[in-house]
Amino acid sequence: MSESALAVFSDIHSNLEALGAVLADVDALGIQHRVCLGDIVGYAANPGKCLKLVRSLGCPVLKGNHDALAATDDALDEMRDVAEIGIRFARRKLTIEEREYLGGLPLTMADGDCEFVHASLNRPEDWIYLVRHEALQEHFKAQTNRICFSGHTHVPCIWHLSSKGELSPLAGEGQIELPTGGKILINVGSVGQPRDLCRDACYAVYDPQYNSVEFRRIAYDLQKTKRKILRAKLPTFAAQRLSLGR
Repeated sequence: MSESALAVFSDIHSNLEALGAVLADVDALGIQHRVCLGDIVGYAANPGKCLKLVRSLGCPVLKGNHDALAATDDALDEMRDVAEIGIRFARRKLTIEEREYLGGLPLTMADGDCEFVHASLNRPEDWIYLVRHEALQEHFKAQTNRICFSGHTHVPCIWHLSSKGELSPLAGEGQIELPTGGKILINVGSVGQPRDLCRDACYAVYDPQYNSVEFRRIAYDLQKTKRKILRAKLPTFAAQRLSLGR
């Protein structure tokens, strides 16, 4: 691991135990550089504590769609029940200052040869899911740097757009040497609510010196998180899904 290694994490969703386990792993690896891609709040029971911990890192933080909604009093008509309840819970638990902080976070960031976004660089405020080829093509049109990191789908993966315009998926697990040409999109998965059928927290480590990315899976106190969700009277499904990784 080189001194230039970067830890990128996203979609914490108020899961304090998962966040703590991920940050402990980052510390154990000796990584100094970190970026949070947003969705700190929503779903689980510790929005305020997760936000406080992320802010204490002093690293760049982007805005996710749950963060944006928790910052306002806008209607939640388009949200599913379990997501809507989690956002309303976060609105009640966060202070005015914390909600203003979330609302003021940037949607995108660039640093060196990397760009960062919660969802898509194509209309980032529309929270587009990058799962279909059409959406991916539009994202890559907006991507000006060689590498971009995103979250939002809760599923770790890599997409490569070759210099000839060919779009292909790469593995979303373990350590991967990145292609040298074209453009690359790295979805770092989810810290607090993975949806790739693995219950362990997920984040990514990018090492520019070795042109590689590693998806790290970290076990955490899942039962404690579930108990907190139920005690907070949040939806039972918000707890159950953590064990299923979906």
